[in-house]
Amino acid sequence: MILRTYKLGIVMAIGFFVSSCSSGNEPNSLMRMFSGNPERTITVAVKDGTAKQLKNSWDKKALSACGSAYTVVNLGSAVSTAGGHNSLSGTIACK
Repeated sequence: MILRTYKLGIVMAIGFFVSSCSSGNEPNSLMRMFSGNPERTITVAVKDGTAKQLKNSWDKKALSACGSAYTVVNLGSAVSTAGGHNSLSGTIACK
């Protein structure tokens, strides 16, 4: 009886894993975790910079992290920090 329950649990876990991996077009899918290009978090801070300068700095850092094109998964809003710095953080997935 315990062996049947154990086998059923294994079959269900494998089924869940396969179904999670097969839906690869979701932004945070399980398949992306096992791919060669996992998601990366990019954070930049610019002192007394405009929103455009902050975004350009973020783009440059994201490009250098990937070495090629990237897709923005999640991009936060600009945050003012102590000392006059503006900070921007977001998550990317390299292509």
